[in-house]
Formats: sequence, C-alpha cells, structure tokens
Amino acid sequence: MKKKSKIIILITLIFLLFSHLLDTAHANIQPVPLSQYLNYAQEAADWTWDHYDQRVQKWRENFDPENVFGYRPPGGLLEMAVIYAYLFKTENIHKYGERAKKVINTYDEFTEVYPQWAVKKRPDYDIKPPVLPDFFTAMRYIRAYALLKDLGLFSQKEKQEIETHIAESMQYLLRSQEWGTMNRAALRAESLAWAEKTLPLHPDAEKWHMQRKALGDDNWGNWEIEDATIYNAVWLYALCGYSYALDKMEELFKTPEMYYYANYYLHLMCPAGMIPDFGDAHWMRNWNRFLVFFETAANQYQNNQLKWAASVIAHQFIDFDNPTNIGLGYMLLDCYLWGSNDVNPVPPKSLSKEVMEDVVGKKIVFRNGWQPHSTYMLLNYRDEGSGGANFRDYLRDTIPVEEEKMTHGHSDENSIVLLMYKGSVLLHDGGYRDYMPSGPFGAYRQDYFHNRLCVRPEKIFMGQKKGQNRYSTRDAVVSQPVLDFLRNAGTYRKVRTKKIDFLTFDDFDYSRTRLIDDKMGYEWDRILVCIKDPEMFVVFDVFKSTERGYFTLSNLWHTRKITSCGNHWYDTVYDRINNHTFPEDQHLLILFPLTHYRMEGVVPQKRHYQEELFIHQTTAQHFELAETVGFVTLLIPHSSQINPEVFLDRVTPLAVAPQKAGMGIKISDHNRVIYTGVKNNLRMDISRDWRRPRYTYEAGKIRWGPLESNGDFVFAVRQKNSLNYTIINLTKALYSDQLLIEVKSDRSGLPFDGSEDKAGKLKLRYWRDSAVIEKKSP
Repeated sequence: MKKKSKIIILITLIFLLFSHLLDTAHANIQPVPLSQYLNYAQEAADWTWDHYDQRVQKWRENFDPENVFGYRPPGGLLEMAVIYAYLFKTENIHKYGERAKKVINTYDEFTEVYPQWAVKKRPDYDIKPPVLPDFFTAMRYIRAYALLKDLGLFSQKEKQEIETHIAESMQYLLRSQEWGTMNRAALRAESLAWAEKTLPLHPDAEKWHMQRKALGDDNWGNWEIEDATIYNAVWLYALCGYSYALDKMEELFKTPEMYYYANYYLHLMCPAGMIPDFGDAHWMRNWNRFLVFFETAANQYQNNQLKWAASVIAHQFIDFDNPTNIGLGYMLLDCYLWGSNDVNPVPPKSLSKEVMEDVVGKKIVFRNGWQPHSTYMLLNYRDEGSGGANFRDYLRDTIPVEEEKMTHGHSDENSIVLLMYKGSVLLHDGGYRDYMPSGPFGAYRQDYFHNRLCVRPEKIFMGQKKGQNRYSTRDAVVSQPVLDFLRNAGTYRKVRTKKIDFLTFDDFDYSRTRLIDDKMGYEWDRILVCIKDPEMFVVFDVFKSTERGYFTLSNLWHTRKITSCGNHWYDTVYDRINNHTFPEDQHLLILFPLTHYRMEGVVPQKRHYQEELFIHQTTAQHFELAETVGFVTLLIPHSSQINPEVFLDRVTPLAVAPQKAGMGIKISDHNRVIYTGVKNNLRMDISRDWRRPRYTYEAGKIRWGPLESNGDFVFAVRQKNSLNYTIINLTKALYSDQLLIEVKSDRSGLPFDGSEDKAGKLKLRYWRDSAVIEKKSP
C-alpha cells in the first residue's frame, strides 16, 4: 500500500473515531457532583472579593446617569454576599460573614454617584434613587440579609438602616406595576416574598403580602404568556426562587404546568447542548437559568432525563477551572441547594415529536438522535393565542411593544427556527433586537427576519429579464426590491395557527401546520417532510386566499454565506453567529424545483447583529376565493466535500392533475425513486351536505405522477417492481392505475334529506403497505 493511501486511511479512521466520541458524549454524560457547584460558588466569591476594588472602580468609570434604566449599582456584589452569607451560616467562618456584611452595610453608598440633575429627570425617583432599583437582583440583597440577620453580625442600628433600605426599595418596586404570567412579574413576586419572609413584623409587611400574592398567584400553576427562550428561563428561575422563599418548592413542582414545562424544555434541547433561541433571544443565552431549573426539576421529579439535560448544559458551558463568574456562582449555589446527587443522567429516547402539543407549546422537533452530531430541526408555529388575555391587554396598554406578540414573541409563526446537521448550524433564527423597543423595520421580530412565507396584500412590481415578454420592451426592466416591498414599521400582525397533522414513521416524518390571517384574508399551510434516507427535508408551502384580491408571496430562507449557486439553487453555510463560530464542513443546499412565474434573488440583510443574506422566491397575482398557490423548497444537508450539483438532476417536479390541486416531487436515489406530494386545498373533497360522508373520491382525487389518491399526503418509494407507500386520510389509492388500497363500503344512515340509507366510504387515518408493481412507471 502506498504511503499516501495509508495516510488517507489513517486520517479517515481518526475522523470516524472523533465523530464516534462526539456522538457518544451526550449519551455517556456524567452528573456534576453538587459539591462541585458549591466549590465554584465559593471560589467565584473569593475571586470577586479579591477584585472588589477594581470592580467598583470600573463601575465608577463607566457609570452612565443617562442609562434608560436609571441608577444601577455595581454588579456582582449581591451575588457574592449571598454566597458568603450561606457559607458563614453553614461553616461559621468569620471572614465570610464580615465580607457579606460589608456589602449589605455599604450598598446604599453607591447611590451617591447618581447626580441630582439625573434624579430630577426621573419621575419615579424622589430625593434619591432606591438602594435596590433592579427587580432582577433586589431579592439577592434581602436573601443575604435573611441568612445573616439572626447570627449576631449586625447592631440594632445597622438592622434599622438595612430594613429601611429594603422597605423603601419594595415601595419603589411597587411603583412600576407589571403583572401577569411573565418573567418580570415573577421576579417582583420573588423579591416581595423575600421581604415578607425576612421582615414579617414590618408595618408594610401586609402590603407586601397582598402584592406578593397578587403577582405570584398569577404565575403559580398557570401558562406563561411569553414565547421567548431568554425570558422563559428568567420566569422559571424566578418561580423556583419564589417557591424557595415561601418554603413551597415541592408544591410548585406538583402543579401540572411545571411538570409540563420540565418536559417541554427537555424535548426542545438541541445538539448544541441548549434550548434553541426563539422569540426575544440570543444564541446559547441564559443556559445558566435553565441549568438551575433542570437540576431542580430532576430532583423534584427524580427524573433521569431532566438530570441528563442539566448535566449536558453544565459540561457544555461551565469552566470549572476558571471560577470567576460570580453571577454563575450565585446560580450554582442554587443548583447545590435545590439539586440532588441521587439522580443519574439518562438521555431521552424519543425522536421526532410534537413539543408538546398544539395548544400551549405549538412546536415540532424533527430529530434522529440526542447527540452533538444528530440532525435537528425546530418548527415554531405558536401564535399569541387566547390565554392570558387580561395580562396581554394590560401590557399593550402600558409598555411600548408594538412589534411583539404580548410579550417577547416574534412574527415567527410557522417558521423554521433552527436546523443543525453533524455539528453545523444550517438555518437559524433572527435574534432579539438592535435597541429598544425594536430596531429598524421591527428588527428582528417582523416576519421578514424569519425562515417563513411572507405575505402582503398588494402586488409587487416584478420587472423582467432581458428578452422576456412581460412588457412592450424586450430590455431588462428592474423589479421592485423585495425587501423594500415587504418592510414596514415592524408592527406585529395578529394571526391564528393550528396543527393540521403530525405523524412519524421509520422512513419519514410529516407535519402540516396552518397560519390564518383573518384580516388580510388568507391561510398558509407549511408541510414539512423529513426524509430519513437520504437525509433531506421537503418543505411545501401552500397559500390559500380567503378574500378576492392581490397578494404577494415571498418564500424566505436566511443564511450567512452562499458558497455556490446556479439556476434555482443555493449552497449555503453559517460560519458564525456573532462571536460563536461553527464548523463549515457541512452545507445546506436550498433548491426550488417549482420555478414557473417566480422571481428569485439574494438580498443582504442585517440579522442577529450581523450581516446575513436572505434567499427568496416570490410570486404575485390576483386571487379568487379559495385559490391556492404553492412553493416547494428542498433543504439538503451535505458534506462540503460533495458538489451540490450532483443533487440537481435527482429532483424533478411531478405532473399534478388537476394542475393546481397539489404539488409533488420525485427524488432519484441510486436504484430507488421517492415520490412525495400534498393536496393544496384539504376541503376540495367536499361535494355535498345532504348526506354523510360529505366527501367523494371523484371530487378529491389528485394524480401526482404515477400516484393517484384522494389523500392529503402521499409518500412512496419505488425500487424495481416493489413499492412501499404511505398515504394519509384516504379512501382509495392507485399507482399507474393499479389499485393499491380501497376501503370497503359502510352503511351511511340518517341523511338530512330523509332518503333511504346508502353506502358510504369512510377515510382511513393513513395506510402503509407495500405492493408489487405490474407495470413500468415513469
């Protein structure tokens, strides 16, 4: 064997070994001993104490009295104080108590930095800013004091001063009223719970109790109104802290909602070792709060899979050899207090599934495993919904959030949030915002920042290419820029969504979800087909008008880089999201098989705080009632070493009859042919009302190439003369006129016109079978 060949084989073996190690990393994950969390907390507190003066000096140098949030004291000191207070109480080491005491006793001195001219500009400040102005951290001051107040460290005078600071800060906290099942209300409830617990005899204690219940009861055992990863984590952690202050953590986790959320976030975990960012969120942000939640939930439910999620996050993100993050140290103290060493991590086994259903969660995950190199796609079809109506209305009336679903949600209904393949990020969400309340044109919340269909109730000027006949000239005519046409102020447009179907099988997974815009007058169905061999996704987007008029439809896909492209195809890759870099050894081929009367292009767009591109396929026309138009997009992940052009000849559109009744494609895969197709209008079968069933085969049948059925969806694999097929919601199916399946007639009684009972054929939920094909097919 030649030396060069040996080297190639060696490199290949090393790569395969490395891939195997990565793929078993999450499966063999070890739990983090709780003592290791506590050690980090202690060492982070020591590091912060050693750098106390530098931290305060840096804060003074960077202090901004014009900050939109007003006065903010130095960060990290309260977290250090809680850790030291706990260590003093449990270990009785004097220096820990003195260090915590210093923070508590001197914390009010930082308010002197805030100038009087700035105080006068803020109607929420009286003579000076409150000692605890931030409801995200106010509870930490009170918690530290609660641990120390009865241990003989403070004089009576010191106690009076500290308790005055707490009382005045709680008075300030209640000046700004935010309530409902959301993060900011839960944070306020947590602070009030600590105040009530720590100062039960204070004259304001009854008021704190009342307002604590007013805010806390809304969040206890209720569904959160926020659909945003960052704030979901804040809410969960605040509720854990709230229940801890009340000594009712076990009761909290007995509520059905908390059990639901534990499983909901578990099943959203992606190969990057975290919950993907959707809504107002950043890539891989707030993992620390999810870590505390998973550790706590694993203990409360004695659940191995939740412990696995906590262990994956901890190993993924915590640098135990560099314990300098005091904010993390504070949260790891809670991992120590609320977690358990008695639960061992075990990864989940479920693959593609709804997360968790079609009422609250409204998400679907497609996955082939739980390892770092597994394939993962997340579809988010959650709308604002009808829950929490009073809370949402209140927020609309009190805070400037026109671009959001109430609250922190985006116009991301039916969008693909994330696609990962073999460790690479291939599709990703849009990010949070450039500045408050939103960036330009609703950045990054509006629909054109997401991987979805965008619809506008006018017709775009499409222009023409040189030689086309759309206008009297044969010269090129520049079209209207798509992004300029789609853009607006970014104001959120309320829509409704629903799941139509979801099924998972050995050879493919299938979902159909619908967005309904009652005011604009259309419905949009997104059908996702996850083909497992070869791995690829077929995306059918069906637009159906419910009003007569002009519409423009743009099918948008975002990326960072296009490595190559040609007629109707684009090979893409994400090299980074901000400071996070990704391997570029896997690419995503975005292919548009249907091209008639379509305008395509690539447009630069700032998204997730970086320069990106969006690829669009756009059409526009006048629609009659219930008229449909569809798009087909193939998403084909592949190695960067494979020329994407090898896939092009393998994909061809299927001839469909009636012509606009459906869409379908044929995929050639070596010695196999894969057929898949959808029905555009699921109500086309309905042809009568005087008897049941209302549908007939003749009214609902569609031909996709060699396949014919009245089903909603078809998937078939032909290999030589063997056909394996799955058809959903059908009474009959044929292949090249060979009967595959037909249901038997049933008695259909009680017709509304009073006539005699007749035979009727009721639809099968689905039918999966194989057949020997007698004829040669196209």
